[in-house]
Amino acid sequence: MDTALGAISRYRPPVPPAVRRLAEGNHMEANADRFLELLHQFEDFTDAISPERAQIEFDETTLQLFWMRWPQVSAWTGSLWRMLSEEMSGPSAPPADPELDEVGESG
Repeated sequence: MDTALGAISRYRPPVPPAVRRLAEGNHMEANADRFLELLHQFEDFTDAISPERAQIEFDETTLQLFWMRWPQVSAWTGSLWRMLSEEMSGPSAPPADPELDEVGESG
């Protein structure tokens, strides 16, 4: 039996044609830009409303969708955060390219 909640939980907005046509080099940059924009929006949202207020004000469908989807989102973001944390906790490596290590003019 298909419920309204089930239909909503499967809905994914269509990808705009312009995004589908991006060249591979631009695709990674577009993903990074989109991720940063989502992060900024989420931060703005969480600054504007407390979890307690959200629980009171959100409708039942919104709360159920959050409850169902958040574990996957949390797992993905947690994995990314752990990989970055491991990478950043180690000692920095010197640049492999001597061009990147220039500190002044040669003369």
